[in-house]
Amino acid sequence: MTTATTITSADAVARARDLAPLLAERAEKTEDLRHLPDETMADLLDSGLLRISQPMHWGGSELPLTTHVEVVEELGRACGATAWTAGVYISHNWNLSLFSLQAQHDVWGSNPDAVACTSAVGGPSPSWVNGGVHITEGKWTFLSGVHHADWIVVNAVLPPRSDEDGAPSMISLLVPKGDYEILDDWHTAALRGTGTSGVRLENVFVPEHRLLNFSDQQAGTTPGGKFHTNPMYRAPLDATWPAYLAAPALGVARGALDAWVDRTIKRRNAYTGAPIVEQPISHFKIGEATARLDAARLLIYRAMDAVTEQVEASADLGFIRVRNRRDFSFAVRQAVEAVEDVFLASGASSLSTGSSIQRHWRDIHGVAQHAMFDYERSISAWGRRALGVTDGLDF
Repeated sequence: MTTATTITSADAVARARDLAPLLAERAEKTEDLRHLPDETMADLLDSGLLRISQPMHWGGSELPLTTHVEVVEELGRACGATAWTAGVYISHNWNLSLFSLQAQHDVWGSNPDAVACTSAVGGPSPSWVNGGVHITEGKWTFLSGVHHADWIVVNAVLPPRSDEDGAPSMISLLVPKGDYEILDDWHTAALRGTGTSGVRLENVFVPEHRLLNFSDQQAGTTPGGKFHTNPMYRAPLDATWPAYLAAPALGVARGALDAWVDRTIKRRNAYTGAPIVEQPISHFKIGEATARLDAARLLIYRAMDAVTEQVEASADLGFIRVRNRRDFSFAVRQAVEAVEDVFLASGASSLSTGSSIQRHWRDIHGVAQHAMFDYERSISAWGRRALGVTDGLDF
């Protein structure tokens, strides 16, 4: 067991706010690098923020799920790419806690600051060998934060053992740095600084204790969830994990609104010289945008509170899973609409590469493109359930 000084929720949020000015100053550098600068990663590690979801057993702070969202949101006000990457690391300290205790020891036994990221896209099916599985060769894509990660988790379909019956199953494989090659394939218009690159694995052995069944993650019946007593480690993956990706949208939208207010107070009509701040349409724009964002925040925070309460009560989580998926997508859409409204009202000079508004506008659309926020699918799943039809969400 690792001993460390933990921080409170109030400490965590305050530290995120303290980091914001530095992150805003580095936003352009972060985009140019296409991944976090080393100094930003060092600041995040020094702050203890990446360990707020890590179990106390390993020296983490084990703070509530809502605090995880609030911290990422605060970082997003300054830099969407940094918030996204930090959210990935924080979510994976939660996800790593679901693996076997031996796997957790592999990750944190000698380095309690170790972080990880995931890909669910790509790769071949591994094959069973003595003591684990073997990957001959394969590529996985979209691993946000891979450049500073110590481990990666890749998902693949695993066939049953040769002496067993049954169907193939989705499995998560935990792989250390050094067993994969990072590909230079992240060239995007949005969330450019997240380093969401692909990886190539060749001739890699993964011991069986570093495998985690996907269905157990969905059911909250993982080995780590049985070991750690905090109910958040028994929360279903799809009712919880998307919040870490939605939280940057809240922060990016708040950053865009902050920048728009500062800009609007100083702007004058290019032709008449009249103050823009006195125009009724400006009052309407900010009023509607902030209402959208407030609604989005309430939905995401309710989702995290609800999943915690349902797990504590050992209640059926089917309702919460589908409602949370609906609400995550709806919240992100509201954040997009809020930014879209103020961006279109911000004038041509906001297109300058030095303008934070245009970066927030690009990044918010980047968040919305994630598969977990497939709007029609997520909203329809709730409608299907309400009408007594299978919701259709396998993940």
